[in-house]
Amino acid sequence: MPNRKVTLIRLCKTETGWRRYPAVIGRNGRVRPNYVLVGGHQREYPEGRYQLRIYEGSRMVYRDAGDSAAEAATARIKAEHVLAAKAEAAAGGVRIEDEAPGRVSLSRALRRFIQAAEDRGSHESALVYGLACNEFLRIVGKTHADEITADDLLRHQRELRELGKSARTIHNRHAAVVAFLKYVGLDTKTLAPVRPKFEKRLPEIYTPEELQAFFASIKDERLYFIFELLLKTGLREQEAVYLYWNNIDLKNGVLRVRSKPELGFKIKDYEERDIPIPADLLARLRAYRAKHPKIRFVTGTKTDQPNKKLLRTLKRLVNAAGLNCGQCPGCIEHNECSQWWLHKFRSTCITQLLRSGMDLRTVMKFSGHSDLESVMRYLSPAGDEAIKAHVNSVKWM
Repeated sequence: MPNRKVTLIRLCKTETGWRRYPAVIGRNGRVRPNYVLVGGHQREYPEGRYQLRIYEGSRMVYRDAGDSAAEAATARIKAEHVLAAKAEAAAGGVRIEDEAPGRVSLSRALRRFIQAAEDRGSHESALVYGLACNEFLRIVGKTHADEITADDLLRHQRELRELGKSARTIHNRHAAVVAFLKYVGLDTKTLAPVRPKFEKRLPEIYTPEELQAFFASIKDERLYFIFELLLKTGLREQEAVYLYWNNIDLKNGVLRVRSKPELGFKIKDYEERDIPIPADLLARLRAYRAKHPKIRFVTGTKTDQPNKKLLRTLKRLVNAAGLNCGQCPGCIEHNECSQWWLHKFRSTCITQLLRSGMDLRTVMKFSGHSDLESVMRYLSPAGDEAIKAHVNSVKWM
């Protein structure tokens, strides 16, 4: 007889990598968002998604149950009803087919598609695929692959635009959907011959005046070197979050950017690299390490765990320093200035390296970009001052 047991699980990103734990369900049957049971205690892990653990015979399988607690609760109830119906049918000698012969169920195929990404260790990709493709299936309302038409993809794009999604977001979600449709064997060149376009924005950087005011306002030694590290090494946010002290050669002044498989973290584009540390930053790092020789994470929390709230810290420091612009939506709605974000330190670093005369290939190597075109995007802001000076020097009359 079919197994009726359905367990709601949360696949979440923890301090030790991606883990599965039972979701917390209250007495009223509601799922507590982002909370799981670990050793009998409730823990919150915001990054992740829900899954249903079901047994097919003696084989345990996981099925996607959505990103939100409400979606997960609905998926759990539906799965329990389906299994109950199968059990009743089996008792009467009838078998319920999950998928029509010769047809591909989109929901079942999507679960396999997400699972394949997860099995490759691409947990971030699995999350993106789950979000984009579940959204697509909800919008078009189709259940089998042979029902999908070119109009469905256009409708998906229209709906996203009406929801106020940016052109880049629409482009990225369309790409995820196309990858899924290709997976189920559809001719994506016919269904989606052209990807939605978006305008590539030029990198924005901090001005010297902004940086001077910001760093002058920081009184905490550790916070000072954390943001100086972002500025002078050009680390991506996740690279800084998962940076170990043993990744820094304090003797030779070299920072080694490495993947952390034990934490579920992989370098973007697999570009592990070594970065030279400027002398003033190196001196600060040495002094701090001498005082705290046993901690593991360079930018970690007080309990020596990966600090995933660096952006919140930046916003707090900017606000306390009186550097909010006071005009952007972030300032008006949340008192958190939209002109300050972590990746802007990286953009500033790359731009400053180019302005200093460093060649493109060396900057590409230090920044971890996989191609020269990505680095060349920084040439325009890097050349602004020089171009202005050149234009001003021209004798027009």
